[in-house]
Amino acid sequence: MSDIRILAHANAVVNVPAVTASAPEPDNLTPAQFMDLYGWICKAGTFAGFSAVPWEELGMCSVINEPTDEPEGLRIYMRDRWPVAVLEYDVGYRLMPGMITNRWQQS
Repeated sequence: MSDIRILAHANAVVNVPAVTASAPEPDNLTPAQFMDLYGWICKAGTFAGFSAVPWEELGMCSVINEPTDEPEGLRIYMRDRWPVAVLEYDVGYRLMPGMITNRWQQS
């Protein structure tokens, strides 16, 4: 009979920072990376205006602000590290399909 028990590895982890390092912060996107992500959301998502997005769901999202000096830059909303919406100042939200409850489509 063979021994198939799982035992702890005897050697210590070689690269501890690589194992324990957290994910990179989303606000560290370059302007080109931000615009690429914004373009993808615009292409794949649908325009929903302001009233279609429930504030309860936006509260569960993290926000990536556009890396610009403009006071009203774009905002990309992330949920579970996936882009779900983008807010265009004075225009409204563009939503990824099925990612945020869209009250506008439910009525």
